[in-house]
Amino acid sequence: MNISGYSSNNMIGTITSQQNKLYELFNKLNTNQKYTNISENPIDAADLVRINKQLAEIETYSKNVNNAITQINAQDSVFSTIVDKLQRINDLAIQAANGASGESGLEACRTEFEELKKTIVSLANSQYDGKYIFSGTNVTTEPFTLNDDGSITYAGTTSDNFAGYERYLEVSDGDYIDLNSAGDSIFGTYDANDPDNPDVSSGLFKVLGDLSAAFESSDQEKIREQLTPLQNSIEHISEIQSVHSSTVTKLNMTTEILDETKLTLTSRKAEISEVDMPTAISELMQQNYALQASMQAYTIISNQSLLDYI
Repeated sequence: MNISGYSSNNMIGTITSQQNKLYELFNKLNTNQKYTNISENPIDAADLVRINKQLAEIETYSKNVNNAITQINAQDSVFSTIVDKLQRINDLAIQAANGASGESGLEACRTEFEELKKTIVSLANSQYDGKYIFSGTNVTTEPFTLNDDGSITYAGTTSDNFAGYERYLEVSDGDYIDLNSAGDSIFGTYDANDPDNPDVSSGLFKVLGDLSAAFESSDQEKIREQLTPLQNSIEHISEIQSVHSSTVTKLNMTTEILDETKLTLTSRKAEISEVDMPTAISELMQQNYALQASMQAYTIISNQSLLDYI
């Protein structure tokens, strides 16, 4: 048996193996991936699938939370503007009810009131991202129309629709936020031909309709009668804003939880799948030294074998 030939073959095998390991380490450093094939560690591979799924869900939840907060803030901005307009209407109604400015003053109050009413109806038709906020699920349909006779009609999904009128966004596992309200439950409607029928005349728009009729007839007593319903309507909108404020607080807390969970999962993913750079560099250097040593040994053995042959 040729011992030198046997040793030489062993050395070639060792060098090839070390070169492969060196290449593998180079590849891991370049890609920052601990494994080149899931078969290297099936348990870690299964964990990675689970973690990636959770991270994808968190990404969706985070987008939904941000979208919900933005839409709620858009609604609140509309409500705040409407409340400001209603406060001005309240001032006008008090002024008109007192009759301090005479007929000319009453007419000026009526004119300003009518413009404010039109503005409020327009605000009730506000849109967010090209969709009507207060039309329920009929987001492409303008919800309110101010007709020539003073009636205010609603074309959105009604609040008594048993199929539901909200649009939902999932903000965490099994936790949903409803968006887009039924405008009739917030603002009501008004039928100038049947103002006392609660089925067709109700809420804020009934108050504005009745107040418009009182201004039209210059009836100071009827104007005064609308002051309490007007304040009740302002309070109703303020209560909705309070609920929205609580919802936004909850959503902000949800964002914090999602961010913390994402950070934990990302850290765990890195621990499982990414290369520990200091350790990998150290292994690379050791492997390189081992390869050089093997090649030197192979050179020595090869030279000895050549001398034996000579």
